[in-house]
Amino acid sequence: MIWLMAPDLPAISGGLRVIHALAAELTAVGHPARVWHGTPGLSYDSYTSPATVVTAPEITLEAGDVLVMPEVGGGKWSDLNPDVPTVMLVQGIDFVFADADFTRPAPYPYPGWPQAVAAVAVSEVIEEFLAQVVPDDFGVHRVPLQVDADLFTPTDKQRTIALMPRRRREDLLGVVQLLYRAGLAESGWSVELIDSMPAERVAEVLGRSAIFLHGGEREGFGLPGAEAMAAGCHVIGFTGHGGREFMLPEVAEAIDDSDVVAMAAAVRQAMTEFDTDPEAYQRRSAAAREVILRQYGAQAQRRALVTAFGALTAADSPALIPQTRQAVHFQTRAPRGQLHRAWIGARTVAGAIRHRGTGRPS
Repeated sequence: MIWLMAPDLPAISGGLRVIHALAAELTAVGHPARVWHGTPGLSYDSYTSPATVVTAPEITLEAGDVLVMPEVGGGKWSDLNPDVPTVMLVQGIDFVFADADFTRPAPYPYPGWPQAVAAVAVSEVIEEFLAQVVPDDFGVHRVPLQVDADLFTPTDKQRTIALMPRRRREDLLGVVQLLYRAGLAESGWSVELIDSMPAERVAEVLGRSAIFLHGGEREGFGLPGAEAMAAGCHVIGFTGHGGREFMLPEVAEAIDDSDVVAMAAAVRQAMTEFDTDPEAYQRRSAAAREVILRQYGAQAQRRALVTAFGALTAADSPALIPQTRQAVHFQTRAPRGQLHRAWIGARTVAGAIRHRGTGRPS
């Protein structure tokens, strides 16, 4: 069994969706996997996990199991299960050195984690970063994120510019206001904000939007931009570093960091193309979708999972649990008393994970 420990966040997030999706895909390719949340009965509104989920503060790991931990917190959680070999799931580089300082080197091959034996990187940027962090004999396996091409698909494109306002708000606000001053409202174009929506609603907006403004910032990958490209949007904006992997010049428009003037000009050009040369717009849209389907479709991810976890579960893999161990979830470090009850309540009200358990599933 492969166990993926997941944080008990107040609401479902992109990172949590990735963990749940990976567990489901691992099971589909023959590596039975479970997502492990620490709060009994935890659930999230408007989200049903595709994976089997166990909710318990403590579980029993059997010989031959594999424990996968998210990289959040740097080495903060390494003392939870110090005698359990651990595979790190790295969705971004920001947390890897989160508890290091400027005056001394971070200890251990994987920073702060003496029991870490391998890492799974979800992007080229993260893989390149980890290659500079860990020694050559420390296994780093790249497994690309999967974009749901059936959900994120083009529909009848409209004169709509979509954006997510939570990242790079000031920059995106500047771009939009420059567009208004250039006559956006009078031209028949509109701006639509994607915020606090279920995935199906996001896909619907992106499917009919002609342009998506990508506010990438310190991204491990930048999944919203890839989803927008799958939905046929002309994606314009900041790569956040991670987005460089798919924001290729022939299918997207990468803008220098915080250059709102250049970004507004690129948007105006894309608007003109959409209005005056629909065939050129359609060619770019189709090419962008093809890039995403080829590199981040279900088959690409499944091939990578088979390779990565084939190695991690091989008979000589250091990731295998050598004998039965009890493991605790980092939810056991949550506040206690009245604050603890409110904290748990917020997470319980937040949810809809349908597969629940209190220990190891049968």
